[in-house]
Amino acid sequence: MKERLAALLADYFRTQFPGLNWAFDGGDQGPAEFAVQPPRDAAHGDLASNAAMVTAKLCGLPPRELAEALGRWCEERLPGLRAEVAGPGFLNFRLPVAAHQDLVARILAAGADYGRSEAGGGQRVDLEFVSANPTGPPVVVSARAAAFGSTLANLLAFSGHAVTREYYLNDAGSQVDALGESLRARWRELQGEPLALPENGYHGLYVKAMAEALDPSQVAAWETLPAEARGRAYAEHALAGIVESLRSEMSRFRTDFDVWFSERSLHDGGKLDEALSLFEAKGLVYEADGARWFRSSDFGDDKDRVVLRSDGRPTYFLADAAYHLDKLRRGYDKALNVLGPDHHGHVARMQAIAQAIGAPEGWLEILLLQWVTLVENGETVAMSKRAGEFVTMGDLVDDVGVDVARTYFLARRRDSHLEFDLVQAREQSSKSRVFYAQYATARIAGILRKAEEAGLDAAPEGEDLARLTSEEELGLIRTLAEFPDQVAGAAAAREPNRLFNYLSDVAAGFHRFYHERQVVGDDAALSRARLALCRATRQVLANGLGLMAVDAPERM
Repeated sequence: MKERLAALLADYFRTQFPGLNWAFDGGDQGPAEFAVQPPRDAAHGDLASNAAMVTAKLCGLPPRELAEALGRWCEERLPGLRAEVAGPGFLNFRLPVAAHQDLVARILAAGADYGRSEAGGGQRVDLEFVSANPTGPPVVVSARAAAFGSTLANLLAFSGHAVTREYYLNDAGSQVDALGESLRARWRELQGEPLALPENGYHGLYVKAMAEALDPSQVAAWETLPAEARGRAYAEHALAGIVESLRSEMSRFRTDFDVWFSERSLHDGGKLDEALSLFEAKGLVYEADGARWFRSSDFGDDKDRVVLRSDGRPTYFLADAAYHLDKLRRGYDKALNVLGPDHHGHVARMQAIAQAIGAPEGWLEILLLQWVTLVENGETVAMSKRAGEFVTMGDLVDDVGVDVARTYFLARRRDSHLEFDLVQAREQSSKSRVFYAQYATARIAGILRKAEEAGLDAAPEGEDLARLTSEEELGLIRTLAEFPDQVAGAAAAREPNRLFNYLSDVAAGFHRFYHERQVVGDDAALSRARLALCRATRQVLANGLGLMAVDAPERM
């Protein structure tokens, strides 16, 4: 109905003002794009539009006069529609009751595809998220990134984007060397030598566990190698084990990646040299203090950045440049990077890279996730891989479960600090917002089972849906009608928390309906209609929870 109204409004302008080259048709008369969407206050109607406000100047009419003409135009073409002019020229629409009733049938017909759209126009998006250093098990911060990134990917795909889910493995550099040295130190400790971890080493017990699992004959072979090759052997063994664990834990957390991109492949494949040559050809590299610098400040960064150290070793900045050049050459229309708050200072330099490699404006979009603090009984739990005391993603899942962990993370905006209270998360009750939508899906499943046992078909017949006339029923249907817009809006705004909040509203609307109206009664036609509404509600909840990779249980 929203699309139909928008088309009607546009037809009015084309018909009544044919001499104007309308901007919403790609014309050049200036901004004339208008919105048709649910009003903030449901008491104002089902849909609202600012069409008269944004086109009045082009039409040469006062906004209220134009709004009244638009309202009459729409009412004449949609029987049962009521249009009201509010304020300086806003239009509020009240849809015919039949439009709400028909939506139930449309939801049931669409099933798992209800809410799917082509809003993204097939745009190719590379979404990189988590990308934690593979120097230890994924921790709670990574879990938040996994929940956010995978849900955003699902929203984008459901909204018509072609999404690649990518994990960037920082499997080169000093932190990998430190991991290898830490593993060797732990092995030597097991042989009775004093523990001698490097200064920047990893203290976690997971390193000791890896040392305990080493094959003595394999270690003996490594120990015959020159120092550099020996360190690389320990590091590669540790990396292989950790990456395998990363893949497993991410999959367990219902987060799968299409691409696991190795930083080392950039080094081995000469990609860093290609990026450096590109910058040199553009006159963006100069020498100072024995090092080579990139003119990052030319693109808005606060200072220039070293690309080659004085000893010839490349910096992470150059690796980042090579990585994003590779992304651009893979043909993505958009690169979305989800980074932690400690990367706030990287935004300007990353945008400088995007401009320098010739990416279109807006091609690189960086989303920052705020910190997670894990709390239990009022005490903050440490989460440092190097310090050796931390709660892994696996620990969290074992404790509260995948559904609770994901919804807990998705309940808050990405730019909000999140305090994950373990005690609160363990509470499984209807008072918990985490479980609220799931309780609704389970309750509806129970209602449908009882109806089936009573021999009552949940499928509506003939004019059954016309019996849905109460405010609780129509209010719930209005909320269900918002689902496609909520999905597209959450994807466009990069805010999966909108979906969580919306599903809470659906659950609240269902519970109001359930407590006020008997679903199965003596009136068979009314019972079938209400059962159909229950099924449509469960479909919307299941579709939404599915996008969050959260179960829609039939029993709780």
